[in-house]
Amino acid sequence: MTRIIDAVMRSRDWHSSAIFLTWDDWGGFYDHVNPLRRQLDGLGYGIRVPALVISPYAKKGFIDSQTLSFDAYLTFIEDDFMAGARLDPATDGRPDSRPDVRESAPTLGNLASDFDFHQAPRPPLLLNPCPPTTLRPRPKPGCRNSIPLHFGTWGDS
Repeated sequence: MTRIIDAVMRSRDWHSSAIFLTWDDWGGFYDHVNPLRRQLDGLGYGIRVPALVISPYAKKGFIDSQTLSFDAYLTFIEDDFMAGARLDPATDGRPDSRPDVRESAPTLGNLASDFDFHQAPRPPLLLNPCPPTTLRPRPKPGCRNSIPLHFGTWGDS
């Protein structure tokens, strides 16, 4: 992941990027907080899921304490790229396997609060994906510090 994120940071699109890095939500053995008892739908919220927001406009050192679900990522994308229009399986012909659409739940936070779009964009913070002294086990021989980022038909590489 470090190589891919570094490649985005090195690209000409860094100034307009937002990367949401989240982990698998199974297990929760890393968390010291019990799952929310609040029931939003038949499934409830479940365990907390760690995530990072990586962007030149992300608030530095900010810890988001809002109640969020994976729907918050969809809401952010829809607000940013679709001017607030919502993807709606009822109107676009796709089956919707969700028991309830959480995007409009009053308890759901908004990822836009993780950003400050009025601040000057911060420069990339490139990390070494193969740090020789901190990874255990040590990186395999041939571990490189960079990876090419291919945009396909989206733009020039």
